[in-house]
Amino acid sequence: MRIMKQLKIKEKRQRFQQTRGFTVFESLLVLTITCAFIVLFETNFRQTVHIIRGELFVLEFENKLRHQQSQALTRAEVRKISATNNVISLNGEVLLVPKETIFSDFDITFNPNGNIQSIKRAKIVVQLPYHDNQTITYQLQLGSGLYKKTTS
Repeated sequence: MRIMKQLKIKEKRQRFQQTRGFTVFESLLVLTITCAFIVLFETNFRQTVHIIRGELFVLEFENKLRHQQSQALTRAEVRKISATNNVISLNGEVLLVPKETIFSDFDITFNPNGNIQSIKRAKIVVQLPYHDNQTITYQLQLGSGLYKKTTS
């Protein structure tokens, strides 16, 4: 019995001594490859995030433009939306423009009936520098308050 216990202990020691880990070189090689993949995908991911932020802000701007028009119509009051130096103003409320979008200067006033008041600057140009310098143009139509959106 005693001999059996000693054999089992000896067997466990041999198994433990036979188990080997990775060498330092193998560990560094795997770490280098992993870091290279992370850096490669991180730059693509960052570019994608900038593109999506720009597109989401353009959609938000379109929503704000329609909202200003509907507020002018439902409340029967004059509503303004304007942009100067890449800062959009909605009846005094400031909407900060992210660096992913560049707005041309514009000043639009909606009449109480929802129509555009002035023909001056009835065109809005938005550039998306992270999206291959894509340009979005909104040509506002007098009398109806609608706009035509073109992308180039």
